Amino acid sequence: MNARVASGPAATPAATSTANAHAPLAAFLSFLFPGLGQAYNGQSGLAWLLAAPIFFAVAGIAIGIAGSIALSRLLDVGFLLGLVVLDAAILAWRLVAIVQAHARLERLNPRRWTSGVTAMIVLVTLGMHAVPGLYALKAIDTLNSVSLGGGGGTTVGRIPGFSNLPIPSAQPDVTSGARVNILLVGIDALPQRTTQLTDTMLVVSLDPLGHHSAMISIPRDLYGVPLPNGKPYNAKLNSLMAVANAHPADYPMGGVGTLKATIGRLLGVQIHYFAAINLLGFKGAVDAIGGVDITVHRAIHDPTYSDEFGHRVGFNIEPGRYHMDGRTALAFVRSRKGTGDSDFTRADRQQQLLTALRAKLSARNLLLALPGLLDAVKDAVATDVPRDRLPQLAEAVQNADMSQLQRIVLQPPTYMSVNAHSAAGYILIPNLDAIRAIGEALLTEASPSALASP
Repeated sequence: MNARVASGPAATPAATSTANAHAPLAAFLSFLFPGLGQAYNGQSGLAWLLAAPIFFAVAGIAIGIAGSIALSRLLDVGFLLGLVVLDAAILAWRLVAIVQAHARLERLNPRRWTSGVTAMIVLVTLGMHAVPGLYALKAIDTLNSVSLGGGGGTTVGRIPGFSNLPIPSAQPDVTSGARVNILLVGIDALPQRTTQLTDTMLVVSLDPLGHHSAMISIPRDLYGVPLPNGKPYNAKLNSLMAVANAHPADYPMGGVGTLKATIGRLLGVQIHYFAAINLLGFKGAVDAIGGVDITVHRAIHDPTYSDEFGHRVGFNIEPGRYHMDGRTALAFVRSRKGTGDSDFTRADRQQQLLTALRAKLSARNLLLALPGLLDAVKDAVATDVPRDRLPQLAEAVQNADMSQLQRIVLQPPTYMSVNAHSAAGYILIPNLDAIRAIGEALLTEASPSALASP
């Protein structure tokens, strides 16, 4: 009888106690790519069987990375769950290939150095897949936290009643070209503060067709703005959300709902969504994406500026182009008491910084900044956007053409008059007709047919 000779280093696992150095080498080759170790062992059929699925998976991932990765995909919980499942499947496939390649030449034995080497290869493989899997799960947790009903982490989530917001009544269908109007409010959620004043209020209107996006900054000191029921709110507008939360019998829409409806009425538009940003967490988000590039058009010298810990440190910057870290960017958008500065110049800088952030955001940047950004966003942002609408909103952000962005800061004398000696202190009396006219001109270009029911 003729003996059949294997073409690889060995046909069966060695029965002796001598270590076979070819075994961990075969395992390492299958670590590099499933099937290579099997080919090294002369198992060509099994090599192709193990290599083909991974080849197509890797090719698909490479094409996605080389092409334009949609930002919306990274905010799609279903897509992220699919990545977790795919990651686990590839891990299992690689482990099978690694262990089989070794076991073909030598039985695994904890007393042999060769098995120890293969064990290290297995551990490295586990780590390689555990990290992206954990990041995807962390991203899902963050999306659940910042979306409707998530509570907004540990800072913004302290707003009373925020976790019980109703589903927005009208939700724009971005895929049909609907404009998205979002009310952004900035909150200094410092430990020593007992109230949550919306000192920054800014309506961002995103055109998914890319041509007519806009930002309108709403002054915090507006006084007498009509509420949804038509009665004037005889206090500064930045206190409305806190007051409405504290008096639910008088404000049945709650703090967020009342503020959205009031500013929508002021501008003559539908405010679809709300987002609260804790300015301290915002600093971490800027650092997580590697900083932002800002052109400072006029010098700022504010000796009274206090940092995020309440320490008076001052803020000074000369005109020029800067790459700002989180702390500098935070000072840039919070400082308002330098020579020639005011809430209005600060509002313009806030719009400028948001534009710079949008320019920095891309799917690739998010992937690189993912660990720190997830932590910063989870603790710093809360919205009333339903989780399944986050991908659409991200698509609108990505498609908006910031080069044609229209930026407006509502300020005297066109949009309001100043009363510096009222019983409420410094207040701004709105010119309601002028404000509504600019709001309707900039924020109502979408067709009503593009609105979808929840």
